Amino acid sequence: MQALVSLVIPVYNQKEEYFRRCLESALVQQHQGLEIIVSDNHSSNGCTAFLSDIADPRLRVIKPPCHLQLIQHFAFAGFHANGRYVSFLPSDDWLEDDWLEVMLAVVEQHPDAAFAYCDLYRHDIETGVAERYRGDGYASRHFSNTEAIHNFGRFICKDTSAYMVGALIRSDAYFASGGFHDAGVRYAGDACMGLGLLKYGGVVYHNQALANYTVWSAKQGKSDAQWSAMACQDIAKVLSWAKSDVALRAVAHDAGFSFARSRIRMSVFFLLAYIKNVIDDSDNTRIHDDFQQTLKILSRGWFPIWMTSLFRIPVVRTLMAGLKDRFGKSVRSRFL
Repeated sequence: MQALVSLVIPVYNQKEEYFRRCLESALVQQHQGLEIIVSDNHSSNGCTAFLSDIADPRLRVIKPPCHLQLIQHFAFAGFHANGRYVSFLPSDDWLEDDWLEVMLAVVEQHPDAAFAYCDLYRHDIETGVAERYRGDGYASRHFSNTEAIHNFGRFICKDTSAYMVGALIRSDAYFASGGFHDAGVRYAGDACMGLGLLKYGGVVYHNQALANYTVWSAKQGKSDAQWSAMACQDIAKVLSWAKSDVALRAVAHDAGFSFARSRIRMSVFFLLAYIKNVIDDSDNTRIHDDFQQTLKILSRGWFPIWMTSLFRIPVVRTLMAGLKDRFGKSVRSRFL
């Protein structure tokens, strides 16, 4: 019998405690039509050793023939999904106990939707703070693909990947769209996937936090500043990829969506993120070099790179820190 839902968990050298929490949140889902696919990308730290002790027949463990880059690994793992719906769960995130029951009801009410996604709890590893990711400001509703592409543009810097955790995707749309694309990106293959799915239907959002999303920091070896630089480079490439897709360009045209305006929005956001990181870590020359290179790519040369050096002058940095404290929240809400 074909599985109803394939829950795909790619893993590579994750901390065992996080991976256990992730997998246990999948196994607790009460549905016999669920298959859980763990794809071990040749982990070398022993984090997957406990899998042999799990007797749940819904669990299937696979391994690519060799170690793959992140996006290629997600694509490989997704290719093995057999269900009518597919969902991806990063190995440091986890699901609420009623995730599958609620999300199946949501997606099956809208058979024309390419995928459905939900709100999340956002967990900051450094501070220990957990909060709703989107909150009550976003109501549950169905979006046509033309409405959804506008949402993509509006949340270009914030919401392009977090929708994936807890989402249910129609498998026929997933495979027809090509699933994960790299488009030359390092991390944002899910942003390509989300856009590609809009060629095959709309989107449903459910305003209930049914999954948990982990946010890392430099103290855990994942620099927010360097991630921002890479993410913005990736999204610039995603926009270029989407613009070159004839079917997506048609959706964008029908929606009156401008790839150029999204690029401008992202460039402004990125400049603000750069200023914040210079204020917080002015001596990190690697961050400065990464941001300069990214800004050059984003602006396509219209922003003079030498101007970024002004933000490193102590008096300017002090002034910008004061402006950040005074206007930071309102500016952030304007662009995010």
